[in-house]
Amino acid sequence: MHAFWSQYMGVSTAGTPCISQPCLNNGICQDYIRNYICSCLEGYEGTNCEYAKNECHSKRSKGCDHFCRPGQEFYMCSCAKGYKLGKDHRSCIPNEKCACGILSSKSNVTLTDAKLTLQNFPWQVKLTNSQGKDFCGGVIVQENFVLTTAKCSLLHGNISVKLSEDGTPGAPLEIKIKNKHVHMRYDQEMKQNDLALLELNEPIQCGSNGLPICIPEKDFAEHILIPEKMNVVSGWTFNGTELGDSLIDLPSVYFENEKCEEILNVTVTTRLFCEKSKATVDWQLVEGSIVMAEHKGTWFLIGIMVSLPTEKLGPLYLFTKISRYSMWFEQIMQ
Repeated sequence: MHAFWSQYMGVSTAGTPCISQPCLNNGICQDYIRNYICSCLEGYEGTNCEYAKNECHSKRSKGCDHFCRPGQEFYMCSCAKGYKLGKDHRSCIPNEKCACGILSSKSNVTLTDAKLTLQNFPWQVKLTNSQGKDFCGGVIVQENFVLTTAKCSLLHGNISVKLSEDGTPGAPLEIKIKNKHVHMRYDQEMKQNDLALLELNEPIQCGSNGLPICIPEKDFAEHILIPEKMNVVSGWTFNGTELGDSLIDLPSVYFENEKCEEILNVTVTTRLFCEKSKATVDWQLVEGSIVMAEHKGTWFLIGIMVSLPTEKLGPLYLFTKISRYSMWFEQIMQ
């Protein structure tokens, strides 16, 4: 009689999914028709009890919007600059005009494995010399700081930042550089620490001329953004004399260090990583091009491109790993 009614009550006696022991961490499995339910022990959650409540897991459906840190009983979320933690202690809500990594409603981004359609990334800028010639790219990381390569920062004495040309009438399109902060351990030959922060004479007008991109925490960048996301390599092309008018944006994925070293004939240290794009460009991407990742509606900077000989054009690119320099950023931009 039990076997007869079980097919209507939902409990199956044959071909049970629980035979495969899907419940992890000593969770208790209960069979249903073509399905099962795991009852988790205290401290675990998830369909298969696969997540410890005090640990960070990128696949968790209701995880942190931005950053996550393990806790004693529960994991703890935090947010990038310009955001506040929501009442659910997971979501990140913009609470400043210069909140980083937000695309305006006018920007239309469609990302697939081989194509990116874009109206504007408001954090990317051109560097211009005293003769008004554009020569490198950069990225806004704070309203008064632009990040570029050390090599770019040393090419000219007087440098200005050319902001988005979508600015409001009367807003300055160029801002002069007040100070250059080249990384103290920059090694051009070894391609190490190729970073410079350019301090602006005046802060940008957020929303009018541009916005900063977010800088991720180390664990978040290196365990989620770099290896698990489809990222975007972005910059202007350089034909040998001039920068192109429009940004080139290439969907990319992380490429293994060992294979990258073999192809590019470089040493990929812990401060470097490689990205591979399915698309190619006719001209070399300019110095100061970047790679970024979108996570739950927010864009994060994960790398700035290391220069390579012109014969080594894409689809393989080498980047300085931004997440390894958080203390350097804090010391200079505080």
